[in-house]
Order: sequence, then structure tokens, then C-alpha cells
Amino acid sequence: IQMIINFKKKQRKIEAGFTIVEVLIASFVFSIIAIGISGIFIGILQNERRAFAAQKIEENEMFVLEMMARDIRVSKIQDQDDLNCGLTTLTITHPVKGAIIYGLNSGVVRKTEGGTTVDISSSAVNFTRMNFCVRGSGATDLKQTVVTIISSVQNRTGKETIKFDIQTAVSSRSVETEFLQ
Repeated sequence: IQMIINFKKKQRKIEAGFTIVEVLIASFVFSIIAIGISGIFIGILQNERRAFAAQKIEENEMFVLEMMARDIRVSKIQDQDDLNCGLTTLTITHPVKGAIIYGLNSGVVRKTEGGTTVDISSSAVNFTRMNFCVRGSGATDLKQTVVTIISSVQNRTGKETIKFDIQTAVSSRSVETEFLQ
């Protein structure tokens, strides 16, 4: 008989379910885990947005620098030597396109060719600096002309400012004879 009574007591405890304390502890632990996971998820989303913004800035800056470099490589640059990088505009003479001027205006890189000025940088980015260092552009110095472009660009929108500073050097080659043949 004692065995049957003990068995029934154990069965009632099993059928009774969770106590309020057990439910509260389980809810508390679950809440802590959910808050931790949601914090990690929010951090991952912020990092992804920052990476996309940085990629957009870098792509725009590299596009502008590559466009300028293509023109500088085949153009003639005369009497603009500035080793202190104080030039904010660069004037070149392209063998086919003629005079081209690159400069910065209100955060936008502009190209003037044949009297027409066009923006070559995106409106999504803001160029805060565009300087040119030119050496070897003298008519009688017999040196190869090298133009160093120093630029700083940042995003125009977003919660935080992302800024890139890039510098590149481009040498000008005499290709007039190739175009005349």
C-alpha cells in the first residue's frame, strides 16, 4: 500500500506542470538570449551598411581618378610645375580632344572639354580635396612629366561620415606621333 501511495504522489507532481518560479526563470533566460542575439543582428546590419557605403565611395573615387589618369597619360602638360601640391585645377592638352581642365567645385569633380563642363563624380559623394602635384612639365627641363593626384572623398548621406584619402601618380607620355600616323 505504501508503494501505491508513493507512486500516486509522484504522478501528481508530474501532472502538476511547471511552477511559477520555473516559468519566470525560463522566461528571464530566454529574454536575455533574445536581447543578445538581436544586438548582434543589429550590429551586423550596421556593419553591412557601412561596408556598402565605403564601397560606393571608393568606387566613385577610383572612377574619377582612372578617368583623369587616362587623359593625363596621353596628354601634354606644360609649365605647371608645383611640387607643393597647391594646384586645385589641372590643364592638359589632349592630342585628340584638345584642352581639358580638371577641377573641384562644391565637392564635385568637373571636367571642362571643348567649352563644355561636365560633372564626373557622383552626387552621392563629396570630394573635400583635389590637389595636383606636377613635376617635369617645363618645356626645356627634359624630364618626364609626372602628375600626383591627392584626393579626399566622403559620403554625403548616412548616419556616420566615412572618408577616404587616396593618392596616385600618373606619368604623361608623348603619343603625338602615334596619333599622326
